[in-house]
Amino acid sequence: MRARSILALAALVLGACSGQHVEPAQPVIEARVERVEVPVPVACIDPAKVPERPAKAGPALNGDAVHDADVLAKSNLRLLSALDQALALIAGCTADLDRH
Repeated sequence: MRARSILALAALVLGACSGQHVEPAQPVIEARVERVEVPVPVACIDPAKVPERPAKAGPALNGDAVHDADVLAKSNLRLLSALDQALALIAGCTADLDRH
């Protein structure tokens, strides 16, 4: 008996709902301009200050250990000098990142 009462009540509620027709709300379209700040990467190194790539030592090697050691030592000094110059250039760029 109780199940029939619940079923009858549900049928009554559903029947009452089906007779009403509700129009859906129309979307409101609004035209506006919004400004948004977007971070953009900016070059912080002057390309003219970037050191030239040092010459490769390979073509100067001839197989003589004494000669080749001297050529490689000079090449190493040129590479270290270019690296020091490059690190000095990028230090200003990374300093800004460390503060944030």
